[in-house]
Amino acid sequence: MKLLFWFLSLLLMIPSSSLAQSLPDNAHKNSYGNGWSCDRGFYKSGEKCIAVKIPQNGKLNYLGNGWDCQRGFYKSGDQCIKVEIPANAKLNYLGNGWDCNRGYYKSGGQCIAVIIPKNGKLNYLGNSWECESNFKKSGNICVAMTPQEIQKQKEVEKAFKLEMERRKRQGVSGDDCETEYKTGAEVCVEITGADIDCNESYSGNYYRDCDVTLDYEIQTDYKGGSYIDVEVECTVEIEYKGRETYTTQSDSNSETETYSLYAHGSESGSMSFNFSFSSYNEITKVKISSAECEINSVDLY
Repeated sequence: MKLLFWFLSLLLMIPSSSLAQSLPDNAHKNSYGNGWSCDRGFYKSGEKCIAVKIPQNGKLNYLGNGWDCQRGFYKSGDQCIKVEIPANAKLNYLGNGWDCNRGYYKSGGQCIAVIIPKNGKLNYLGNSWECESNFKKSGNICVAMTPQEIQKQKEVEKAFKLEMERRKRQGVSGDDCETEYKTGAEVCVEITGADIDCNESYSGNYYRDCDVTLDYEIQTDYKGGSYIDVEVECTVEIEYKGRETYTTQSDSNSETETYSLYAHGSESGSMSFNFSFSSYNEITKVKISSAECEINSVDLY
């Protein structure tokens, strides 16, 4: 007992700084809890803080533990490469690529002017054309609809609006429908499943990247003898959080696929998305925050 008392007394005489964990260079104690984090401009590597090497035309990222390219440049390996913008294009929203101006569409590395036929107009996205009201697409031209076709279109639009209102009241989500206006046929896509699988780093204590798979089904009530060409676009958004961080970040990705459906046809499909993370962030938590599939276009052939 005397020996134990002597040992406890000796501990009380030792300065608290000697018992505390020593901080590496360019680090600071965490605001909450135990441990330490690297200062801004440095990233954690084992028990050290290593300076972030920022290439030309780069800048320190938001978290201060890595780098991003300045607007007008894109990341390629450990460099920032200037975005080469073709004629009739502009820098995209993120500033790391380019989009065509309204009235043009992307073809390879160029922007090609949209040729709009008589009785046609630029579509909502500005990268193609559609027919004016009471006209329908026939190849590369717009032809007048018959009075019967106009009436049927109005009925289809009314029925579609009522159906969307019904689904909204019932809280149905995850599906999207479009109408083929030549026949009035409806084509719908519905998500049937979503899965996320994350790959750990070599050290096994944080995620290197995650793969998300979306399963969906496409159906149509088309009754004719031809087939319908359908383009489906799915978008996935994830939320993730890194070690020693208190804010949640998000990222999204989109993919498109085309299908051909026959009368009363249906097709099951899936899309895969990959989200990669910088080793600086040491991501430890990832989840799917939202997922949706929609029909971009429906064409009768």
